[in-house]
Amino acid sequence: MIEVIKENRSKLAVHGLECSGYSLPAGQVGGDFFEFISINDRIVYTAIGDVMGKGFQAACLMEKIRKLLRDCINVNPHPLEVVRRLNKLGGHELRKFRSFTTLCLLCFDVVARRLTCVNAGHHPPLLLSGGRIKVAECRGIALGLLEDYLGSGMDEYFLAAGDVVVLYTDGVVEACGPDEQRYGQERLKEVVCLNHGFDAERIRTNILADLDKFTKGIPQRDDITLVVMKLTEKAGDRGGD
Repeated sequence: MIEVIKENRSKLAVHGLECSGYSLPAGQVGGDFFEFISINDRIVYTAIGDVMGKGFQAACLMEKIRKLLRDCINVNPHPLEVVRRLNKLGGHELRKFRSFTTLCLLCFDVVARRLTCVNAGHHPPLLLSGGRIKVAECRGIALGLLEDYLGSGMDEYFLAAGDVVVLYTDGVVEACGPDEQRYGQERLKEVVCLNHGFDAERIRTNILADLDKFTKGIPQRDDITLVVMKLTEKAGDRGGD
């Protein structure tokens, strides 16, 4: 039985894995979402997605995709099969409304410290490890565009204590300042590196504070969603489990 942790503003701590997420729609409702889903005491899924469009229709489709995501994990928790099944079940609904959704799904094994990534047209995660930051290589086609999911498969990374993973939507990197310059991935990388010593929630808070400073009060144009994961010193330290 899966446990779903509430959205919009939430945090999760499981055996040394810290997760902190925040989502702010541009209007009353939006099409962005994130999830922290724990299926047992060692496996945690983190998902982030962005349904094309804005307003009520995008929000309704988003809720359907989120529900289907949980169902797909229940049926077969293998990350690649989750995305394939989600594309099968959710793709028809998305195409009915001429829409699609990007999705990045991460599966973290707390004991093995193994992070598995499957991407469907979403911005790839940022991985900060050993003082260096890189962009994950996983790529794929957004859900709903094709009847069968097409992507580069699964990428695997082994995390160490202090490593940070950051997920985000368009509303973060495409936010504009007064001169119409975009916030961009490079500035996001810099802020993550500067704040890597803090816990996941503080890193997320500081990124959003820097984003607010950059936009200087310009009205939000797109949904903003940000997720930060961090591995602490205690992660995976469970004896012979």
